[in-house]
Amino acid sequence: MSKSKKITVIAILAAAVILAGVMVLLLLLPKDGGTDADTATPDEPADISLSTDSNGVHQAVIGKTGGAENGYGTLMEYVPADIKSMHIENEKGTIDITAYTPEGEATEYTLVGFEEFDKQSGVADRIANAAATLSFTRIAGKDDGGSDFGFDKPRSVAEITFTDDTKEVITVGADAPQARGTYIKFGDGKDIYVIETDTANNFLLGVNDLISLTINNAADDGESGQAQTISVTSNGESVTLERYSGVKFSSTYYLTEPMTRFASEIESSKIEGAIRGLYADSVAYVNPSDSQLSDAGLSQPYATLSADYPDTTVKLYASKPDSDGEAYLMLDGRNVVYTIKAEKVPWIETTYEKLCSEYVLYPKMTALTGFEVNDKAFKLSTRESHTTDDEGNENTSYVTTVFLGDEEIQIENFSGFCSDVGMIELADPKDGSTGGDATLTVKYTYEDGDSDEVAFYPDTDTLYTAVVNGKVMGHARKSDITRALEGLEKFN
Repeated sequence: MSKSKKITVIAILAAAVILAGVMVLLLLLPKDGGTDADTATPDEPADISLSTDSNGVHQAVIGKTGGAENGYGTLMEYVPADIKSMHIENEKGTIDITAYTPEGEATEYTLVGFEEFDKQSGVADRIANAAATLSFTRIAGKDDGGSDFGFDKPRSVAEITFTDDTKEVITVGADAPQARGTYIKFGDGKDIYVIETDTANNFLLGVNDLISLTINNAADDGESGQAQTISVTSNGESVTLERYSGVKFSSTYYLTEPMTRFASEIESSKIEGAIRGLYADSVAYVNPSDSQLSDAGLSQPYATLSADYPDTTVKLYASKPDSDGEAYLMLDGRNVVYTIKAEKVPWIETTYEKLCSEYVLYPKMTALTGFEVNDKAFKLSTRESHTTDDEGNENTSYVTTVFLGDEEIQIENFSGFCSDVGMIELADPKDGSTGGDATLTVKYTYEDGDSDEVAFYPDTDTLYTAVVNGKVMGHARKSDITRALEGLEKFN
């Protein structure tokens, strides 16, 4: 056999294999979705007759003549106000919703058995709208008891009762191929219709989908939204924040547990902003069982928070975030378990180290009457200055005078040095060596006569141990100490 004949035979065999594969695929496809012609959206209405049977159930019968064989049409033409109740059974369980429409007002829905829970706005309306006006895009065929259309194991059965005491029954099957919609049956008939998937999805909702995602409400005003005390336990580590009401420091909170020190403005503000006015991503459980609480990691929470406000106390429990950064969360006193992104509630993963102030100790310069650094003692006094602008608005500013001995120091020369000392950053809150003499000592004296003493002791080649009023606060960087000492030399 020549080389060209061999190639021809191989090509013919390959084409035969491909053709056989295509035939098998066509046989396996559902009856309505095998070809472009079958799945094309019809442009003619179906010949369909609507009625109610002796039990008041709406039925549809497809005619034998007139209209398109698989055309489009409408199965129900009611309005949501005509609905009295909705009963849905699906993979998520059973839901019962009653509806009442006062004359001239919006419909009121009640989720039976869950009356004490707030409902998510608009969800019941969506179900009612889907049921009241039900249209199909085409007729797919008849249910022969097979699994092609998903009616061997329906995903949902919805029974809608109207104010005229008639009923609508919708059975939801599988989604059609090529995203052409979703199969349903109507009434007692075996005819299969295709409706928009977005419409069908309303009959796949469960109780959890109707419960409000609002975990708790925001404060009514700014003052009641300020927590006085926040206690957090995360991964076995406990920290307590208390609101700072003094005028010596520009701080909102200070830590009282595990030790007393000022808190990081950044981290404490994140935590304060993630306690009230929380909104969940989804509802996981309503009236959870002990088993469900255990599955959610809430029988022994990974993190707990308790915050005292002027008007209320908020207690929250959270699980350890999963690999996707999601956590389960519960509000004390409410039997709802929510899912929420952990980034929305950073207190779940907070630590004492994160909450420590960025600085060793940083008082306001305007609160000082004395500022002693090593052997240099500066005296300060601050007064208010009131001015009025061209528009008649009164402005208040502060003017600070500084003396070193009998010599007045220009505030422009002093303020940078004062900030360099006060803004010595905390490298870490760990313990360190305090042996030998301190390289840098600072004493702050305030208007009320109180004072704070800070000392920095060499520890490693790059770190100094920072001590405030005799307590080790952690480490400061050598570069910050060097900068402060260099600034001090300018006043020799």
